Amino acid sequence: MLYGECLALTSAVLWGTIPVLVRKGLPHSNASVAVMLGLLASVPLLLLVFSFYPHPVTQAVTPQAAAWFAAVGIMGPCLGRVFNYMGVDRLGAARATPLINSSPLFTTVLALVFLHEQVTFKILFGVLSIVAGIVVLSGKRHA
Repeated sequence: MLYGECLALTSAVLWGTIPVLVRKGLPHSNASVAVMLGLLASVPLLLLVFSFYPHPVTQAVTPQAAAWFAAVGIMGPCLGRVFNYMGVDRLGAARATPLINSSPLFTTVLALVFLHEQVTFKILFGVLSIVAGIVVLSGKRHA
C-alpha cells in the first residue's frame, strides 16, 4: 500500500517542479516551443522504459487501447501543456498552478457522466475542498 502512495507523491513532486522550470524558460521562448522540446526530451526516456518492458508493445496494447491512449497524448502532453505553459507565463507559477490543479473537479464530473462512477462523500468533500482552495488562492490579487 505504501508503494502506491510513494509513487503518487513522487509524481506530485515531479509535476510540481514543472511550472517552476517552465517559468524559468518562457522568458527565452514561448509555450509551443516549450511543449515541443519537452516532448522531444522525453523520447529517450520513453524508449529506455520500453526496452525494459517484458512484452513487445504490439502485444501489450490493443488497437482500442492505442486509440484511447492516443487521445490521452493529444489532450495532456500536447494541448494540456500548451495551455498550462501559457497560463504559467501570464499568471506566474504560484497563481496558475492551483487553477491547473483543479483537474480533480473536472475528472470527477466527467467520470460521473461518462463512466457512471459513484461519487462518495469523501470524493465530494475532496473536490469541494479543492474548489474552495482555488477560490481562496484566485481571489488574492497579483501585486
